[in-house]
Amino acid sequence: MAEYEKGIGTLKGQIQKGKGVDIGTMFVKCAYKQGDEIVFKSQRNAFFDVEHTDFTKKILDNSKVKYIIKEDNLYVVGDEALEFANMFNKETRRPLSRGVISPSEKEALPMIELLIKSVIGEPAHKGEIVYFSVPGEPLDAEFNILYHIKMVEGFLKTLGYAPKPINEGHAIILSELAEEDFTGIGLSFGGGMVNVCLSFMSVPIFKFSVAKSGDWIDQQVAMAVDETSSRVSAIKESSLDLSKQGDLSKIESALSIYYNHLIEYVIENIKQEFTKARRMPQINNPISIILSGGTSLPKGFSNRFKKILNQLKLPILVGSVRMANQPMRSVAKGALVAASADESKR
Repeated sequence: MAEYEKGIGTLKGQIQKGKGVDIGTMFVKCAYKQGDEIVFKSQRNAFFDVEHTDFTKKILDNSKVKYIIKEDNLYVVGDEALEFANMFNKETRRPLSRGVISPSEKEALPMIELLIKSVIGEPAHKGEIVYFSVPGEPLDAEFNILYHIKMVEGFLKTLGYAPKPINEGHAIILSELAEEDFTGIGLSFGGGMVNVCLSFMSVPIFKFSVAKSGDWIDQQVAMAVDETSSRVSAIKESSLDLSKQGDLSKIESALSIYYNHLIEYVIENIKQEFTKARRMPQINNPISIILSGGTSLPKGFSNRFKKILNQLKLPILVGSVRMANQPMRSVAKGALVAASADESKR
């Protein structure tokens, strides 16, 4: 059911111990090393229920559409779920909401367990270390991160892994800032949340999340222009260009407005965390800011972010502001870095 995202040339060498898993609102991704290559597996974190008949099942089988059957219900999962939702002009269902297991979705637990298993597979040995991403404590919402962590830990232990949580923003720093002594700010603009971490010499100084991000943009734009969130999301992911000037469609104009608001909101919250932080280390050199996550993918996002940052200004010297090398994979890669380091100590 899972899809391989990468294989450069022919993969050679043994699969190395340790895995990293990014459990995001939009996608579940796994990273592991085979020889000198990092291999990624991915699955869209969505499902869509369709009428369960023998005819429907045959059509899906012939089309090689991924689905599962549970208690006489048929669910299309992954990328095809979004396609079905758009076809029927309805919304997909998500096992995760705002970065954690959805409390309102009754199928959330079995679905997220299935999706995780589909990308991570069996451990190389019993007790293989896997780091999995978790959001920071939200500044603007109340939901149970501890419950989410313990449920995911339970899934992974059942599969034979030794699971450890890692903050999503911190994982980005481990992935992208090795040459800068793991000092800087990691920003993950995911589907459900934006995660932020300031790290000094690999040690998190502050980390938090805000409950506005890609889904919030989709919902606000959908209400503003009377469209479905799935339709808005499809346009955002496929063709949105934030560097485009003039001649914008109604949806593009609304997306631009809400992207501006989101960026401003995130930067203002970072500024507030600087004022609240205790024992702030002396950072003499300008720090880098790394942008990642699916909501950061539209063309022109980094330039839009830099422009707004120059207007609002952080209380610290900022050097490079850049996209992660692989914005959709940096969290999984950073989790893999942590897992590999732990495995090497054994």
